[in-house]
Amino acid sequence: MRVLKGQDLMQGSDHEFIVNLYRRILLRGPDEGGYRHYRDKIEADPTCRRRLIEEIAGSTEARRQGGAIHIIWDNAEMPAATPPATAPEALIAALRESLGSLDAAGLAALEAPLAECLEALRAARRKAMEQDP
Repeated sequence: MRVLKGQDLMQGSDHEFIVNLYRRILLRGPDEGGYRHYRDKIEADPTCRRRLIEEIAGSTEARRQGGAIHIIWDNAEMPAATPPATAPEALIAALRESLGSLDAAGLAALEAPLAECLEALRAARRKAMEQDP
């Protein structure tokens, strides 16, 4: 799991912010269409930076590039790796914190990753039950 500090990602001009998100989260520079898409969102709502960070961090591309991403929003210490037994509780807490700030597009973007996560949890549960009946 990659852990990034949300406040570090919020910095800079709109241009610097977008380029930084692509580089830090997607591990590449922005493509023209993506850059325009996020620039337009910021111009329409200058307060949306946090939602954009969460949207990009939760994207399928971000997970493919570097695995799960956890965004820290306060001065809390970086979390240790979550043991599998507590992973569902950590996921639920993170979802409760972030869902309130998502718009319809952000919620739609989470649908596939959540389905994948639930299937992974089901597979882990089946495996655990096979090993310890």
